[in-house]
Amino acid sequence: MDRASGPAEARAKILLGFGGCVKSSVEDLPPRVARAMLWTALALLFCIRAFDAARGGMGAEALFLAGAPYPPLVALLAGRFRLGVRLGLLVALAALALMPFAVVGMEWGWLPWTVGAGVLVALPARASWPLLGAVVAATAVTGLLAGEPVNVWAWRPLALATDALIVFSLHSLSGLVADLHATRDELARIETSRERLRLDAELRRTVGTGLRSITERLAAAAEARPEDARVWIQEATETARRTLAEVRSMAGGYRAASGQDMRPPVGSPRFVRVVLAAVVLIQAVRPVMNVFTVAGDPRWLYLLVPLLAVAVALLLSRPSRGRLVALGLLLVPVAWPGSYAAGTLLVVSCMWGLFAGAALTWVRPPRSWAIAAAVLALQVVVCITPPPVASPADMVTSVLSPIILAWLFYGLSRLGGLVVLLGRARQELAVAAVAAERLRIGRDLHDVLGFSLSAVALRGELALRLLDRDPVRAATELAALVPVLERAHAELGAITGGRVRLELRHEIDAAVEALEAAGIAVHTEVEIGTLPDETGTALAAVLREGVTNVLRHSRARTCAITVTGSGGAAWLRIVNDGAGEPRAPVTGGVGLESLAARAGGRLSAGPRRGGGFEVVAEFRSDPAGLDGDADGVDPVAGAELADR
Repeated sequence: MDRASGPAEARAKILLGFGGCVKSSVEDLPPRVARAMLWTALALLFCIRAFDAARGGMGAEALFLAGAPYPPLVALLAGRFRLGVRLGLLVALAALALMPFAVVGMEWGWLPWTVGAGVLVALPARASWPLLGAVVAATAVTGLLAGEPVNVWAWRPLALATDALIVFSLHSLSGLVADLHATRDELARIETSRERLRLDAELRRTVGTGLRSITERLAAAAEARPEDARVWIQEATETARRTLAEVRSMAGGYRAASGQDMRPPVGSPRFVRVVLAAVVLIQAVRPVMNVFTVAGDPRWLYLLVPLLAVAVALLLSRPSRGRLVALGLLLVPVAWPGSYAAGTLLVVSCMWGLFAGAALTWVRPPRSWAIAAAVLALQVVVCITPPPVASPADMVTSVLSPIILAWLFYGLSRLGGLVVLLGRARQELAVAAVAAERLRIGRDLHDVLGFSLSAVALRGELALRLLDRDPVRAATELAALVPVLERAHAELGAITGGRVRLELRHEIDAAVEALEAAGIAVHTEVEIGTLPDETGTALAAVLREGVTNVLRHSRARTCAITVTGSGGAAWLRIVNDGAGEPRAPVTGGVGLESLAARAGGRLSAGPRRGGGFEVVAEFRSDPAGLDGDADGVDPVAGAELADR
């Protein structure tokens, strides 16, 4: 994700927009495709074992018995069962894998790879890997006791481990892809909830403490003598202004923090790299063993061991076309036509499947398909030349083997990359949700609590001025601050709870009281029926900010507030005769312009002809921007003053 420049609001939009980018990328390989990769690999393994058995002359009965372990293995791969059920399926799988021994003995080309795969899938890691080692060792010992040829005895454990790792790794990755898809937004919800709780505690510790201090001082002033009351009121007023400054500072801090570049590092799953390395090493060991068991001339190892070591390094290194070309030049000519000069060199062809998989992974189609097809065609060629010509069953087996290896390399690399993308998407969405939540809280803190604290400070100052010449009215002003402070306490909890809801008519009354307390004559006109909560909250928020601007930035003597509605729209007009200059546009998500934009409305503000200043805001009956939670994760009961 590119670094965003500009204000924090633009940064939050980029972060939130990342979710859409990730979604389109992730949908390139949805969970069902990941599962299809697993079932394709399983089908290919079944086919190669069936052809291998047919090549050995097995009858229909033996083929049926050899395929008996597949149903319980499919059940283990397809479902998510409790441990007891998995153990039952594993026992059934092992019994069915051993059953052919009782019927056809050792003549059926046995390879208990299904048991190895079942062990890895059914059991926890701390038990499955040692047990897989035991299965591999038992296979080697059984072949040795049965007196199998050295090349067959050496091949069987390696093939068992390879097939088991293929199925287990694709099963694990497809499950991980499905889990990450299902919980893509869950982390965002969790992190947003944590951030809300943290900010709630922080705000209650600072702003809440200030509000309680103001309440306590005003309560003391109401019961004190006039000379003592003056001190309490003055302290309450100073506390209100200090708390207001803290609110503005914290709001700015939250907005600034939401713009920080927070890109968490996400790595490929470790077991993907381990399994891929294990399979590559196993395939590299096979040619070495074949030299001992078939060719019988260890001098070839002086050529083959360095060659295979370089091939392994290239396969496990960072993908690039240059490395792919080097790998092809290293593996293909040595085996063919190199086998014309020395048949032993043909053993290198067992690495061709991995080369085809690397081509499918590192090169874009259709070039990757052409390279893979050429490798398979060349595999058919080496079955024909140099002589002797392989049988049809041998030829099919020789072609299926590189297909499986290519599929494994491609599947692990593709799914591993998808897991990285999904993991990064989950964390980026969580970061975006937290950033948006901080923006929302910062905005609501400024737009909602700022008005209440300004009203407390202004009316506190008015009470101080009236204390000597009109004690009764001063007491009335102090009493009027009690509901203002109670509402401020409630609004503080609503801000962090994401449930900010303002009543327009209550806000009009509060605005009139605040303006009159400042000595400004007020005229109100409300010609509109019942409004939806979202529209009422949006109008009330703009009213609060507009009245705050009149109190802070003008020298007005009169102010008119008009609310009208028709044709599915509502208008708010605030007109004052002050001579103050309008403020410059404010970035970062505060101010009248930002309020209207965030709530899906329009606003115009500027000097009037003949003097004064006018603010006009227009909203639809159901503002599009106030239909859910600010983090885009879950809906809330009330409207919010936040960017969508």
